[in-house]
Parts: sequence; C-alpha cells; structure tokens
Amino acid sequence: MATQASGREPKYQRIANELKAKIRSGEFAPGDRLPGENDLMANYDVARMTARQALGVLQSEGLTEARKGAGVFVRSFQPLRRRGIQRLAREQWGSGRSVWEADLGGRDLVVDQVEVTEGPASEIASRVLAMGEGENAC
Repeated sequence: MATQASGREPKYQRIANELKAKIRSGEFAPGDRLPGENDLMANYDVARMTARQALGVLQSEGLTEARKGAGVFVRSFQPLRRRGIQRLAREQWGSGRSVWEADLGGRDLVVDQVEVTEGPASEIASRVLAMGEGENAC
C-alpha cells in the first residue's frame, strides 16, 4: 500500500476518489450499482481487500449503501458533511458565503419538518417571553 510519506495516497483512496467523481458527475446516478469488488480488482489491478476498502470509504461517507447479495448502490440521499476548518476558512467568509452555503455544496436548503402549535407556556418559556405562566403561546 502506498503511503503519504511517498507523496501518494493509498490505492483504495484513489479508487474511492475516482468513484466519487463519477457519482458527482452523474455517471453513476442514485440507485445505480457500482462496480463490484471483482470488477475493481480487474480494472485497477488491486487485491480484494483494497477494492473492499475503496467501497467502504464510499459507504462510510454515506454516498453508497451495500445490499446483501446485490452489490453496492449509490444512495439517493446525500448527507451534509460539515468540515469545520473549511467552512470557517477566510475563503468562505471573504466571498460573502454563509456558513450554511459551505455545508450545502450547491444543494438547496429545504426544511421538511416544522411543527407550530399553540399551548400553555412552560415556566421557562413564560419567563423568556415575559408572559404569565400557563398563558397560551405559539
């Protein structure tokens, strides 16, 4: 396995990066089956464990899901990955982007679960809202 000391990333990471690029470009769309371990072994001339590690990287990042006996598939849901240092870097703030935009990676922010109800305020809410305890608040 190549190491960082030699100036190269490990083979499994290079394979994972290539597969991620193909997912981002749309070559592998949500629901598509990725090449299996045998295909990766043949295409990249690597050992089974290296191919398995490459697929494991994609699964650990939430980009794919393994289905027993069927293979590894691209997930339709792409999780938000928060990278603290990058999201707070000068390049983000200097360009006028918000911290949320840095997390979204070009996707639209959608709030899908909001519930607003009216009911008696708790003791703490009453103090914060400067209202009588038990008064209705929404």
